[in-house]
Amino acid sequence: MGGTHVEDVRTLVVAVLLVGYALFSRRLHGWWVSMPAATLTAGYVVGTGGFGFVDLDVGSETVKFVAEVTLALMLFHDASRIGLTSLRGQRALPLRLLGIGLPVMIVLGTLVAYAFFPSLGWLGAALVATMLAPTDAALGEEVVTDSRLPGWLRQGLNVESGLNDGLCVPIFLVLLGLAVAPGGWQLGALLAEFASTIGLGVLAGVALGGGAGLLVRSARRRGYMLGSWVRYAVLAIAVSCYVGATVLHGSGFIGAFVGGLLFGTVSGEESDDAMGLTGHLGTAFDTVSFVLLGAVLVPIALDYLTWQVLLYAALSLAAIRIAAVGVAMLGSGAAPQTTVFMGWFGPRGLATVVFVVMLLEEDVAGNGAIAAVAIVGVVLSVFAHGFTAPPLVGAYARWYASLGGSVKQMPECREVAQPSARGFGPGQTTRGDGEAAPR
Repeated sequence: MGGTHVEDVRTLVVAVLLVGYALFSRRLHGWWVSMPAATLTAGYVVGTGGFGFVDLDVGSETVKFVAEVTLALMLFHDASRIGLTSLRGQRALPLRLLGIGLPVMIVLGTLVAYAFFPSLGWLGAALVATMLAPTDAALGEEVVTDSRLPGWLRQGLNVESGLNDGLCVPIFLVLLGLAVAPGGWQLGALLAEFASTIGLGVLAGVALGGGAGLLVRSARRRGYMLGSWVRYAVLAIAVSCYVGATVLHGSGFIGAFVGGLLFGTVSGEESDDAMGLTGHLGTAFDTVSFVLLGAVLVPIALDYLTWQVLLYAALSLAAIRIAAVGVAMLGSGAAPQTTVFMGWFGPRGLATVVFVVMLLEEDVAGNGAIAAVAIVGVVLSVFAHGFTAPPLVGAYARWYASLGGSVKQMPECREVAQPSARGFGPGQTTRGDGEAAPR
């Protein structure tokens, strides 16, 4: 009974925090305080570093459940709203950021991490770099929702954020497997095991996401399906892609990512209005994740905090990311202002948090230090990107407006279709309450 009472208190505290943020969300937004910044701070206050109301262990089923469900929903939602067909004719920037920028960032991040933390070895350094590679556009929402910014830039950052976490998952899984592999395992056998894990995840995503997309499209065209039930079907499909992959002993995250990509591709525009529920539920879980980040993970990071950890995290957010984007943008014709702007707005968030939880579940040498670097990176990003998004978006928008359309050959001036941002309806530039997105 006592344990049940403790769980009830934890749940009540988290629920009160979410209601409190909702009540003051407009005022906090006006003060440039983002949801992640507010909920992370509140989580720390009520967590093991503060009053101790939420004193969960990082290995608890609650933390694992929230983290994994949130990432699975976001992987499916982000991939499905983009789809493969939406990239046709407007894929140049996403391909640069994902095909060039992401690998450069991981390689450069690994080199710098090894220089800062040689005791972790090359494998540990690669884990650090990979965990801090995926971006989360939700932490700098104005950047992808403010219509004063060029659509080419917003779409590129939005697609990058929607896809790079899914691309980082197999890299992270392979590196984590190498780090925990028993001494008797051969590298070839280990890679074959993870190829199977990833392959089965892909198979589940293709079969369940692609197959369900075709069924939904057919049912809607034939009039078999009530429009109000499409959104619930999409949510169930997202869950089935994740769970189906795990049942096959594949990666649930790969299943959710591939399933969302295939669902968004084959279901067509008819399903665009159905993505909202999955996105909004994922955003709600995302909010809880940031509470748990502050309550459970930040105190762990503080035990390992050194100037090297702090400096590397800062370099990953700024110098390493900007350098990687700079390499990716060579020959693109984009202005230096645009390259630096895109380089700065690569916030770290949910995927990194889930990687930390997965890492700490395993017996990896130096996992505490590796986790600390990743956690500090997310915390710095939450505050740095959250507070700088409104003023820097305004400054960039004024610069872009000053061009006056006189340089239409610049890529910034291209008009492209916009996939919806996380938690927003398809094609919207308004918040969920129907108001214009803040400028």
